[in-house]
Amino acid sequence: MERPSLRNTPLYNSRIMNSYLQVIKRKYSYVDLKELLSYAGIKEYEVADQSHWFTQNQVDRFHEKLVQLTGNPHIAREAGRFAASPVALGAMRHYILGLIDAASTFKMINSASANITRSSRYESRKISSNKVEVVVTPVAPGLERPFQCENRIGFFEAIVLIFNRKIPDVLRLPQDIHLPQVQHPECMFRGDPVCRYVVTWEKTFFGYLRKFRDYAFIVLLLANLITVLFGTWVLLREVLLASFCLALIIAIFTERSEKKALRASVNSTRESIDELLTQIDLNYNNALLLNEIGRGLGSYSSTREVLSGVIEAMARRLDYDRGMILLSDRGRERLQVQGSFGYSAAQLHRISRLPFRVDRPRALTILARTFREQRPFLVNSLENGDEGISRRSFALQRGLGASSFICAPIIIEEESVGVLAVDNVKRKKPLMESDISLIMGIASVIGISIRNTELMADLKKGKEELEMRVAQRTEELLRSQKELSLQNQELQEAYRAVAVETEGRIEALERLREQERMLILQSRQAALGEMLSNIAHQWRQPLNVLGLMVQELPVMYDIGTFTSEYLDETVAKAMEVITYMSRTIDDFRNLVRPDKEKIPFHVREVLERTLSLVRESFAALEIELQVDLRGDPVITGYQNEFSQVLFNLLFNARDALLERNAGREKRVTVAVETEESSAVVRVSDNAGGIPEEILEKIFDPYFTTKGPDKGTGIGLYMAKNIIEKNLKGKVTARNVGEGAEFTIQVKVAGSATIDAEGP
Repeated sequence: MERPSLRNTPLYNSRIMNSYLQVIKRKYSYVDLKELLSYAGIKEYEVADQSHWFTQNQVDRFHEKLVQLTGNPHIAREAGRFAASPVALGAMRHYILGLIDAASTFKMINSASANITRSSRYESRKISSNKVEVVVTPVAPGLERPFQCENRIGFFEAIVLIFNRKIPDVLRLPQDIHLPQVQHPECMFRGDPVCRYVVTWEKTFFGYLRKFRDYAFIVLLLANLITVLFGTWVLLREVLLASFCLALIIAIFTERSEKKALRASVNSTRESIDELLTQIDLNYNNALLLNEIGRGLGSYSSTREVLSGVIEAMARRLDYDRGMILLSDRGRERLQVQGSFGYSAAQLHRISRLPFRVDRPRALTILARTFREQRPFLVNSLENGDEGISRRSFALQRGLGASSFICAPIIIEEESVGVLAVDNVKRKKPLMESDISLIMGIASVIGISIRNTELMADLKKGKEELEMRVAQRTEELLRSQKELSLQNQELQEAYRAVAVETEGRIEALERLREQERMLILQSRQAALGEMLSNIAHQWRQPLNVLGLMVQELPVMYDIGTFTSEYLDETVAKAMEVITYMSRTIDDFRNLVRPDKEKIPFHVREVLERTLSLVRESFAALEIELQVDLRGDPVITGYQNEFSQVLFNLLFNARDALLERNAGREKRVTVAVETEESSAVVRVSDNAGGIPEEILEKIFDPYFTTKGPDKGTGIGLYMAKNIIEKNLKGKVTARNVGEGAEFTIQVKVAGSATIDAEGP
């Protein structure tokens, strides 16, 4: 098996594929070349490029589809024969004919094959004057296919047929022609390592004559030797003279035949040189034309200038009698003549009156088909109509006196915009594929030139629009600059006003901060006063107990029961009372000590410590304290500030009860629970609630309903500030049942902060 990478390696020159296409166009014109090339993954321009190479996979798919479309399994052999036809070889045919015979041509195959294929190596060996052996060795086993072997056989046959000048077309061989015999003793497709071909052909007259000369000289030499040995001097003289004359006649006749063959070879070489020079001159002239048109690309500013320049160059450089350029209208409905050369005024008038419709699918004029199908048409004879082209087109050309013509589409960005047409009035040599290539090249340059002028026009228009927009923008910028200058002055004045206002606001803010510090101080002092009053209540009973103990000591001494056991018991009770009073002092000290940092703490613990400081004072005022503990949440913050908030809410409830519930049962309820990862503390009373008209104002600073001698109006304000600013929670108030309810809600430790809301 071959290496997989070789199947996708370029191995075959485009000239091989081109010979197939020429055979198809001449013998199988019904084959759709676009379908064939598309199936093989080949572009038409790649086939035209003699420097392009194709892979084995592409060649295989091409042959597979071609056999399917033509129904001819031996078409590869036909293509091989065509490779040596006059059309395929051109000037190269004359060069090969200059080698005198086919045997000399086969000597070239060793080096020439490298320019055509890389899949195998060719080696030739001359066996006789009319027999050669060619050995083809593949670069990798299994790479090639059997049809390529047939193609080689056809090519070898064509090499021999080149020297039969009576055969004008190898695709249509006469019935009586004797094809060269190609023996194939070894074939890689039969399991052999190489393909071996033995090519034998009929000897030429010159070959027979030369062989006769050689044999005649030998016979004459033998005759003279026999005469020398057995004859007399008289006989020897006559035999020698006759032998010399006969040898001289044979040599002269042979030399004349050889010179005739050499003369034919020289004539073929001369024809080859003349054709090459003619082709070089034609190519040079065509190159000058394309160069002249290309040089003007940058100087043309309109389509009219482009067409005028192209027509002038074509008339001067091309070897055609007439030519014209037609472009489609804006609606792409018809073609209109935009430039021409070689036509008379009457002919141009006749042409200008014709519609040249291209928008109707049924329009089969040659110009319409060229425009729609985007492919060229070449007609060398107007005697017989071509299938698929209307008779009207041929009638028009005959009426204009044309003998042959070419039409090529003008394409811009894969869209037809017009047609380039040239024709000959006098009969000249037949138009060929090279003429189509030239006209297609000129049409391509025309398309590029037209597109270039359109782009230049768009660029010029864009430049003008840009300059206009720049001018407008400059004017707008100048106007904006003036407006900005005025705005800048206004902003400076506004800045000075803002600076003055800001300075005043800063002073006001400082005053507010000072007032807030005073409020905090007042709040703390009021809380201290309340707590001192509570401590007095807390200590009254322990002090009474201590007084009774002291009064009891002398009595017990007088009655004789003052024993050491009694003394120890009395001292123990006194120490319990003193410890209780000391703990009260510690609670008070902790409450008034400022917090240094936020720490997690239990809400329940802070609540119990706070209640312990107010319980006695509330009892003295006959206020019942009810506690409902449904959980023990932990929050993060300043616990003393939280305790102060509880104090403010408890004292606020106490004052409301004393003011409104005279002679009735007074009750304060404190509840603790956890709701949706938040710690909730509710303080409620049965003092009748808060009037709705002042419910939204109770958290404002200095707002109070107790009168100036009983309240400062900062307790609830400070409670709201502490909860919202320091604990990132919220405190609200509402009326429920028999009184008011204040709710504190703070996220438990580790939870997100609660958005502060108003009451």
